[in-house]
Amino acid sequence: MKKVLSVLLAVALVSTLFVACGGGGTSTSTPSSGGTSTSTPASEPAGETTGGFKVASHNAVIEGNAYRAVYEDQMSEAVELAKADGLISEYNSFVANNDPALETQQIEQTINEGYDIILVNPIAASGLDAVIDKAVEAGITYVNADCVYDSDKILNVVVNQDAWAKNASDFVIETLGEGGKVIQFKGIEGNSATEIRNARWTTDLEAAGVEIVKSVAHNWSDVESKQLMSEILASGLEFDGIINEEAANGIMDAIEEAGADYPGCITSSEEIAWIRRIADINKDELVCPFIVVENPPGIGATALAIALNIRQGNELDPAKMTGENAIYYDPQWIMTYDNMQEMLDSVADLPDSTSVSSYMTVEEAKAAYFK
Repeated sequence: MKKVLSVLLAVALVSTLFVACGGGGTSTSTPSSGGTSTSTPASEPAGETTGGFKVASHNAVIEGNAYRAVYEDQMSEAVELAKADGLISEYNSFVANNDPALETQQIEQTINEGYDIILVNPIAASGLDAVIDKAVEAGITYVNADCVYDSDKILNVVVNQDAWAKNASDFVIETLGEGGKVIQFKGIEGNSATEIRNARWTTDLEAAGVEIVKSVAHNWSDVESKQLMSEILASGLEFDGIINEEAANGIMDAIEEAGADYPGCITSSEEIAWIRRIADINKDELVCPFIVVENPPGIGATALAIALNIRQGNELDPAKMTGENAIYYDPQWIMTYDNMQEMLDSVADLPDSTSVSSYMTVEEAKAAYFK
């Protein structure tokens, strides 16, 4: 059984509302090859099960999304640890492939089949109220992970996307200054993380006199981001920098294949392949200012650890929450040119196919968030 490495969780236990992270190590597993729209039972450990809770994980999408693949794999890894401790008797994963009707159907299925814990990484921030009501009435522990869902009947365990976005907008403003022009690459229109990031970026950039000359959505896909960037370059639109979430490799593919100059700055998330690529571009000197801010997919496995504590009757500590129903994680792993070598060293053992990520064990979550 693989033991969870939680070095990123060791430093800032008292510095954020999601008292979790910090430092220079990660825990990760190799991403799965893709997703399905049906449930997939996790493998059972050898011998008889020791009892425990019946758990379902609902993910909006996996195939073609490296972030969600790591989310799914780290969830499965955490499940196996919990099974070994007798906390989980059965686990199934459901993937809706960004189909809201299928997502609702799958959640209803897990309610009807008597699951004890339902974890949902939703397609959008609305549309699930009816199934949430049904789950709550059935006494199911329903925890929303990664992307915020607006309901006071459930617990949200999420990355602080406003803080994530502010790291990027602050960097762009500092790098370009007043009068700068940027291309904005959003993720998925309507997704709560994208909407929160967009609100922060548009507010901050406008206040600083930085103009968004073009805004597009790449759906967190390198294929789409490359196509969009190619079209922008072909149009002759003038810009100084790029503010972006995920899918930076596709953007850079388009720039390099077109023989265009590197942008005056670019922002992105924590994919290892991108981290190494942008570092290599700047290995001799700073030619493309950048910032990489973690958005750890392990937030799903941390949500599982919190849900298992709740199901065991442990009481959340309101002092460690945001409002009455949210736990937020402030990003800690941040790479710029100034600390590039240190951050590269911290992920030296990770494959290109994964992302910077860590998650809490059940006991770590208990110590961090519960009375």
